Amino acid sequence: MKLRIAPIQKRQRSILLTFLLLLTLPVFVFSLLESKSFDIRNRAFEDIEISEINPCIITFPNVNPYSLEVNKTVRIQVDGLSQEYGVKSVNISDSTGNSIFSKSYEGTTTKRITESFPYTPLVAKAYNLTGTLVDITEKTYGCVISSPYDIQGVKAIIANSKPEFKTTPKSSTPSQSIQTGITYEYTLEAEDIDGDTINYSYSFTIGQDWLKAVVIDDGSGGKLTIKFRGSTNTAGSYLGNVFIHDGYSKHLSSQSWVISVSPKENDNPVVTIIEPEKALTITDQNIIKVSWDTLDSNKIAKYEMYISQNPANELAWIVIDKDISSSRTSYDVDLTDIPDGAYRIILKAVDDQEPAGVGMAISEEILISRIKEEEEKPDDKPVLPQPQIINVSPTSSDSISNTTPTVKASLISTENTTIDESSIITKLDNKDLTKEIVINKISESEHTMIYIPSSSLSTGLHKVYIFFKDSNGSQVEKEWTFTIKGDEQQEDTDSFNLFGLDIPKRTAYIIGGGIALIALAIVIPLVIMAIWKDKSTESSTNTALPQSIPMTEDIPDITTPTEIQTLTKEVFQAPEPDLPNEQITPMFQAPEPTEDLSSLYEQIKDLEEEDKKES
Repeated sequence: MKLRIAPIQKRQRSILLTFLLLLTLPVFVFSLLESKSFDIRNRAFEDIEISEINPCIITFPNVNPYSLEVNKTVRIQVDGLSQEYGVKSVNISDSTGNSIFSKSYEGTTTKRITESFPYTPLVAKAYNLTGTLVDITEKTYGCVISSPYDIQGVKAIIANSKPEFKTTPKSSTPSQSIQTGITYEYTLEAEDIDGDTINYSYSFTIGQDWLKAVVIDDGSGGKLTIKFRGSTNTAGSYLGNVFIHDGYSKHLSSQSWVISVSPKENDNPVVTIIEPEKALTITDQNIIKVSWDTLDSNKIAKYEMYISQNPANELAWIVIDKDISSSRTSYDVDLTDIPDGAYRIILKAVDDQEPAGVGMAISEEILISRIKEEEEKPDDKPVLPQPQIINVSPTSSDSISNTTPTVKASLISTENTTIDESSIITKLDNKDLTKEIVINKISESEHTMIYIPSSSLSTGLHKVYIFFKDSNGSQVEKEWTFTIKGDEQQEDTDSFNLFGLDIPKRTAYIIGGGIALIALAIVIPLVIMAIWKDKSTESSTNTALPQSIPMTEDIPDITTPTEIQTLTKEVFQAPEPDLPNEQITPMFQAPEPTEDLSSLYEQIKDLEEEDKKES
């Protein structure tokens, strides 16, 4: 015998399952809006903007936080905001819970803070940096790590490789020696195997702008590609120079080259530096030998020799000798008075023609690093012989849908100088925004520039321009573009303003969807119960049969077959069909029940007689 579950138990179980199903739908909505991922660590390392929603942000301004080198000291920057009450304290801890930075602002009304502190990972592994910001009302906020890198956390590796050039100027077309009017072209490529952003600085002979640089890959993702192209009708020897680095002080590389443009009536001397044949490091010696070879169809009048950290900037050349005999092919260079740094020797050959043809050559890099005691410096501050603008964002390779993106850049002055803040100029789409930017000072020689548009930007291409000078008068400018992608389904803003409070649309959609689904979870089971209740009141009788005879207390006394037949005809009297006046012949004729009733009457009589006998 099979055990059957009562209908009421089935209904209770169905209602329970319906409730559970509907109540779990908000979870699926949440996961869908969060890119189908429940891992909030991925979201924590997006390039987040400081705001009332994210009042505390941890950043690595110069290096990739996912490829930190063990035993290298880098700077961490913390930005805090408490627009309404003010900041009371901030604390940053490592993965073991040890505090690595803490500061109190009690007694002040500081509403926005910017702090920078050193951090040195000692073991190659993943790290989890956490932090808290407390405002004057004792309300605590969590600090979130923000990074423009496509990463999942903070990680240290045993060794971080510096970016390297993949091409040399020897691949220039048609060559490095051309005549006036001929188009010169060279595609420079560099790569960082760790995927770190390659920061670069390009300079050309001062006062000359005929060589145009087109950036194909801007260095993000560890790939830099720049195409140099142009022509000139002015003869001369022109110098190009490119510095690259990934944020680490000792990961600086440079590439310098000469473009010799000869007049059609005279060729420039072709000078080649033979020694030093490769890059060298000077630690305790002061004299190096430089030797060369020259080819020219005319007579060489003299040679000139200089040394410089930036060969493209002739104003920064240090004179070694401006009148070297044309018969000489080598020279002993005294470096005693040259301060530490990365240098190159520049050699000029001047012929006896009018106008004179000038050939030029540049040596390999000479790194002067004498042993001496000096203050400890962080490992994430490259020192360039010129000011630089690095770590810009967003870049041309970024996929941007946010119409109010945060524009960032790091400004670094030349060594032993400071940034002239009054000289900083920032433009977006040729509109001067200098008064609207926010400057965070890491040090007097290193600033971070931040700009957040007050209104939504249009979809399409946008251009950023930054310029500044340092205290030495050296100046630098940088221009780059980024694109905001259009999305027909995306509205103008990313938040709703309710009663003066900005609520992110994603949060609003999750809350609204959850409330709507909970309401459905309550209403739908009630509707289902009402439907089941209506069904349970319906009769289970087969409607194809005639209705039952209503019960009555008056039971007729049937004694004869004739009475039974008469009663049967009265009870089962078929209704008269609603037919037309015409006479219709029926399809069949039902038999008279007389015989059947007579037989039934006889059986009843027999039973009555048997009862009488037994009694």
